[in-house]
Formats: sequence, C-alpha cells, structure tokens
Amino acid sequence: MEDKVTVTQVTWTRQKPTEAIRSVAVFHPTQGPSFPEPGRLEFVAAKPGEELRDASLALRGLGAEDEANYTCQFATFPQGDRSARTWLRVLAKPQNKAETQEVPLSPLGPEPVPVASCVSTGGRPPAHISWSSHLDGKANKSQVPGPLPGTFTVISLLTLTPSSQMDGKNVTCRVEHESLEEPVLLPVTLSMPYSPEVSISGYDDNWYLGLHGATLHCDVRSKPEPTGYNWSTSTGPLPPSAVAQDTQLLIHTVDESINTTFICLVTNALGTGQAELTVLVRGLPREQPHSGLSSWKIILLTLGILVGLALSLFVYLRLRRSLCHKRRSPSANGKVSYSTVDSKDSSPQDPPTESTR
Repeated sequence: MEDKVTVTQVTWTRQKPTEAIRSVAVFHPTQGPSFPEPGRLEFVAAKPGEELRDASLALRGLGAEDEANYTCQFATFPQGDRSARTWLRVLAKPQNKAETQEVPLSPLGPEPVPVASCVSTGGRPPAHISWSSHLDGKANKSQVPGPLPGTFTVISLLTLTPSSQMDGKNVTCRVEHESLEEPVLLPVTLSMPYSPEVSISGYDDNWYLGLHGATLHCDVRSKPEPTGYNWSTSTGPLPPSAVAQDTQLLIHTVDESINTTFICLVTNALGTGQAELTVLVRGLPREQPHSGLSSWKIILLTLGILVGLALSLFVYLRLRRSLCHKRRSPSANGKVSYSTVDSKDSSPQDPPTESTR
C-alpha cells in the first residue's frame, strides 16, 4: 500500500453459496477490533494506535459451517476502497477401520452375504473406499451424516458367497481422502462358515480275509465343528465285525461282509456332508515289493563279476606268456640264457653250461 494512503477501516465479510454477504470482523485504527460473533475470530497483527498494514484474520474452532468466500476490504483515504477475496475450504480427516462381519449360519444354502466391512467416519468431503481382493466379491456402499455437522461417514460392505476356499483369505480395504498423504490400507482376514467336507482314508487296497485291526478314518473340514458322525454302508447297516467310534471305523477281522462300500455322514450347524469308499477284499495278501536289489540288477551285477574274472584271467595268461618268451631271448650283454631242463632229460651230474659268443 502507498505510503501517503491512510487506512480508515478494515472489514472482513463472508458469503456462502446459499446465503447473503455477512460482516464477520471490523478493525478501526483507533477503536480496535469488533466482531459480531466474538470468541472465534482474532486479528493477528493489527493493533489500535498503530499503522494498519496487516489485517490477517485467525479463525479458531474451524468447522464445516466456516466454508465460504471471505473478502477483506480496506477503506483508505484518499484512494477509496480496495478488496481481495479468498475461498476457505474446510477438510475433515476421517477415522477409518475395517473388520470381519459375522456371517450368519444359514442351512438353507449358500447365498451372498456381507463378509467384511470398512467404515470411514467423519470425513469432509466423503472418503472413497475400494476393496483389493482376488475374490469375486461385490462392494455395497452407503453414506450417512458424520458425528460433526458437515462431515460424512462412508460404509462399504464386501459381499461374497461363503465357502471353505474363502475361509482365512485376506482382503484389503483402501481408503482415499484429500486430507491423507497416501491411501490407508486396512487388511481383513475372512472367517467363513461352511458345511462339512468329508473324505475317508485308511484303506490301502490290500485288505485280505483274516486281516485283523483294519481301520477307516473319516477326515472332515468343517466350520463350525461337526456335531455328529454316522457310519453306514451302501446296503444299509454296518457289518458285524465293524464298529463305529466317531471319526473311526474299526474292523476287528476282515471277512466277506467287509467287501462293500462304506459311507461316513457328518453334520454341523450348517448342514451335512458325506464321503464313500469301496473296499475290495482279497483272498490272499498282495505280494509286497522285494527290498534291496531287484532281479535285473542282480543279473547285471553277476555278469559284471564274470566279465571281470575273464578279463583278469586273460591278462594273467598274457603276462605269463610274455615272461616265458623273455627267458628264451638273448640278454643285453650277448649271453644266451637257457631254461632249466627237466631231470628226466638230463643227468644230475651234468651242471648247467654257459657259452659266450
């Protein structure tokens, strides 16, 4: 502002999109500040009796109702009025949480239900919520007023059809808002109830007549826990030698009656599941594979030993023949050496003779 200009008064006004202009603060160089609603507004630098150059205004307890156009108007002499306008935008940082939804036990059949929720409370403007998951789910979003005037609470429910494959899987709620430097990621571990999934183990395809102590096991995956087990056969009740003990079926002695299809039926609060296993009883036990070396390996090993012996004998004979040949050949000094003559062909009185060339 020019040095020769005198400020006679500063006025702050506010205008909302749906309201008329209202005066919210006035400062007079000699009389000081004046506020229609005292307590929340304050001039930061302006002091009575001092030259008025800075009319900055501080607003305490900011709320959504303070969002508006604010105009600062300087009344000067002799230049007249000068003004500037700014838009005050109010943001509210939301509080976010995500959690698993309790899935109701519905024995009527699998239907899509909410399995996880993500709530962003008290944001201004409303937060944006999305789900990160490889599961084939659908997000249902709703919005309600927040705890403070002008704020919003956003609720997103992830809806899936419950199954055992989804139990224990992780999904992530992603919350985005202008007041956040980066999105908030909230992981959730799903908890899904499901009907019993049953299988039968313990049969090794080598049950034979007279076998004692055979056992079948009813293996179950279930949530909630099973409430009952029922063993039967495809033809009705169990054979006399079979005794059911919850998850196990004990076969005291295998006989012809065991040659049947066994059924294990399991029940929980959601429904039932069953598995079947057909047992084929043999007259004699199936031969077990021989331990150690197989027959073809034994044959190859034997052939290798024979070939090795033959080669050793051949080498021995060649060496012996070579030695005999050397005994009959002249020596390096020109002497001729002779081998000994059998006693039948020479007289014991005749000593061996040597000749030189």
